[in-house]
Amino acid sequence: MTSPAGPTGTPSTFDAAARLEQALGCPFDPDSGISLAGGVRADELEAEPTAAYEAAWSAGLHEHLVPVSEGGRLGSFESLTGVVRATSRRDLAVSVGLGSTLLAATPVWAWGDDTQRSRVAELVLGRAWGTAGISEEAAGSDLLATGTRAVPAPGGYVLDGEKWLVGNGRRSSFATVLAASDPSYGLFLLDFDALDGSTVKRLDKVRTHGLRGHDLSGFALSGCPVGAEAVLGRPGRGIEMVSGMLQFTRTLVGASSLGAADTALRIALRHARGRMLYGRPALAMAPVRSLLARGFADLLVAECTELSAARGLDVARQRMALWSAVAKYVVPQLSVDTVTACAEVLSARAHLRRGVADGAFQKLLRDVAVTPVFEGTELVQLDTVRAQLSGAARRRRAPATLPLPLLFGFGEPVVSPAPRDLRPSLTFGGADEVVDLLDDAVEELADDPGFAALARTLLRVRDETRTAFAGLGTLRTAEAYEAARRHCLVHAAACCIHTWLQRRAALGGLATERAWLSLALRRVVARLGLPVPPDPEAEDLLVRRLEELDDTDRAFSLVPMRLAPQHRDPSPARS
Repeated sequence: MTSPAGPTGTPSTFDAAARLEQALGCPFDPDSGISLAGGVRADELEAEPTAAYEAAWSAGLHEHLVPVSEGGRLGSFESLTGVVRATSRRDLAVSVGLGSTLLAATPVWAWGDDTQRSRVAELVLGRAWGTAGISEEAAGSDLLATGTRAVPAPGGYVLDGEKWLVGNGRRSSFATVLAASDPSYGLFLLDFDALDGSTVKRLDKVRTHGLRGHDLSGFALSGCPVGAEAVLGRPGRGIEMVSGMLQFTRTLVGASSLGAADTALRIALRHARGRMLYGRPALAMAPVRSLLARGFADLLVAECTELSAARGLDVARQRMALWSAVAKYVVPQLSVDTVTACAEVLSARAHLRRGVADGAFQKLLRDVAVTPVFEGTELVQLDTVRAQLSGAARRRRAPATLPLPLLFGFGEPVVSPAPRDLRPSLTFGGADEVVDLLDDAVEELADDPGFAALARTLLRVRDETRTAFAGLGTLRTAEAYEAARRHCLVHAAACCIHTWLQRRAALGGLATERAWLSLALRRVVARLGLPVPPDPEAEDLLVRRLEELDDTDRAFSLVPMRLAPQHRDPSPARS
């Protein structure tokens, strides 16, 4: 596959991300539109990064939140993943703010009528913020405990309740609100400009450890009248719609964490190359090289999982009830682990508010730690995986029909149905064909001495997990959550193997090197608590590839993505 920014003009789903990278410039350049230094300044003040938002809007980032069918540029969720990742390389607060708008808009794209979709498209394309009024202080992740009420009234409903810890709560122009109603929970679209202002109170911004620049706040509705036209979709289907919209947004959270992990690796690598210890660069020390190699391997496992899930939204949307939860569990967790490994390399400098990369690492460390919580915590995702798999564990397994070359054809343009044309399904019968098709993949690797044993280990764990689910039933036990965790890890490893078998030749470059897959599979097997021999040669090669990618202004990725020319601090690292 030709680089998205390459000269031949070969279309790629990553073209939009490549253009955004060039438009925004290098985040290490303090004069760029969304710079690390600017993010730190806003973070210190606990203020919104307004200059960064202006740069994002000028680059047209908000247009990617609106489907092509509604006048925007969202034609592929794989493409949107690249855009979100590029934004998050610079400042997670920016991507999270825009992501909160996407969360609010997604049910409108999927279930809204023509008027509702047109109005929200007008708002988002006009740079307005949206908020998803789902979370409440008492309810937490339990949607059935929602306290907000929508009481039928002449011409519509009257809403009462408080939404708390929601993105863009204070600055939003529109909201989608989950409320208990008749006959059941409903989802309502609120245009704040059209409401009686005396019935809406904006709540204070919540002070947080990370993402200090993000508007995490809330709003309260008191006797707020809305017309019947505010109802989204069929009355009483609110819980179903929220569950469906989360399949889109929780998948995209992984892209945010991947972008942060890329920047963390770049900061740590550059510091290790310039930092002199005992008469030689820190990068020459074996423990430092191992930390960077393992951090890079974790990022690549996360990337394979994320790209297949994002592409699943385009080509296999009915399977996303399970896959989106797996991706939301795996990708932020591995990205956080990458950042943690980089913090070990930086040592004390990881926590300083000045110095290396303008003191950006300590902000990044705090920001990325929040990503496993967004759109449902790790336990929420494991519960979804448990529920999907346990229900199907005792049924006869249907033959897998998933075309792997299509799902793992990263970068290959596809026609992605608009959300309104193909709405998400709440289940695919508990099947995970990415894992089910591991048998054939392992067979292809059977004669490969480097990969065969690792692949067989993963296959054994998969079978053990299936047996565990068959015996556990549907109860929420510690054993069931552990089985769900192990399934998520096997799924991630399977994504790596399928990427190797289906796409390495087309991607070229790093994707064709055995070292990345060797270390990726070893990292997963170790997380499963199983003994695995090290591969020091693979670690050494991955570090050398990191250096080459940074020197040639390319993303730390299997996808050959060219970045804007990199700004480099000419001053050497001080001891």
